[in-house]
Amino acid sequence: MTNEIKVELGNYKGLEAKKQELKVEDKEIINALDYLQKSRAKIITINKPAQESNRVEIDFETRLAGVQIENGVSKNHPLIIGEGRFLPGFEKELEGMKASEEKEFLLKVPEDWGNKNIAGKNLNFKVKMNLVQERQLPEINDEFAKSLGKFDSLKALRKNIEQGLMQEKEIVEKQRIRIELIEEVVEKSKMEVPDELVEKELENMVNEFKMNINQFGIDFETYLTQIKATADELKKGWKEQAEKRVKIGLCIKAIADKEKIIPSTQEIEERMNQELTRYNVKVPPSGGIPPEGGNIDLVVFKEYTENILINEKVFELLEREAKII
Repeated sequence: MTNEIKVELGNYKGLEAKKQELKVEDKEIINALDYLQKSRAKIITINKPAQESNRVEIDFETRLAGVQIENGVSKNHPLIIGEGRFLPGFEKELEGMKASEEKEFLLKVPEDWGNKNIAGKNLNFKVKMNLVQERQLPEINDEFAKSLGKFDSLKALRKNIEQGLMQEKEIVEKQRIRIELIEEVVEKSKMEVPDELVEKELENMVNEFKMNINQFGIDFETYLTQIKATADELKKGWKEQAEKRVKIGLCIKAIADKEKIIPSTQEIEERMNQELTRYNVKVPPSGGIPPEGGNIDLVVFKEYTENILINEKVFELLEREAKII
């Protein structure tokens, strides 16, 4: 289908893009240090009333008008009091409870709550405190930096964090400029986009979205029920974005064809081997693609890798030919 589509390319050389000034704020470094500090906290079980910042494990049951709600029961559920992961006010009710104590309380769900089935309703909670733990945070100093392995001082650790954050910002900025350049090419180009390609891209977007929410333990059908929408309604809202993505893909291919951008077999194999090692697929000592890739379809994977390399080379060309100020 892609080969049959005629793309009248607009100018893709000599484009202009403005580079944003990048800076790492001190608060970003502090947040990173805070994360490292919490990740190395010692957890100690205590026989004291729970308070903010304590880690607790609870059993809870949730009812609406006497009826247990969906997903309203959990055993030995872990949480940090004060992080705000539950219904507003829920964690506050846990403060003062000791291990083995039980409590019942009523909370009103905010009107704008994501689950419309319980939004604005009064919920009855029955909670049992199973465990109260205190997190002992290490002091952030030179000794803390040394405990991480490769730093001789807190100053060295902060410098490393700053460099890492700057590298992340540079990657994001590079991607922003690339998108800006290719979108300008799309605006200057002419093409007829078949509905079949847009529909296929919409399917890809739905699948990407499913994978993303599954990482957070959310089932796609449950999500649709909560937002009271269908997959088709999601697609309708994403149609313009899908059409743009298709146009970008068509323009990238047209530029690659015009510039005769073709990755070499060596480049493809090297990139494939780099990725395959991430899946613990053994790469032959002599190089080349391993004969078996586990559950990976190597033919499909090779085509995918080739397309990735083509995209990279086209973007490099756009950057090379552009005026980035």
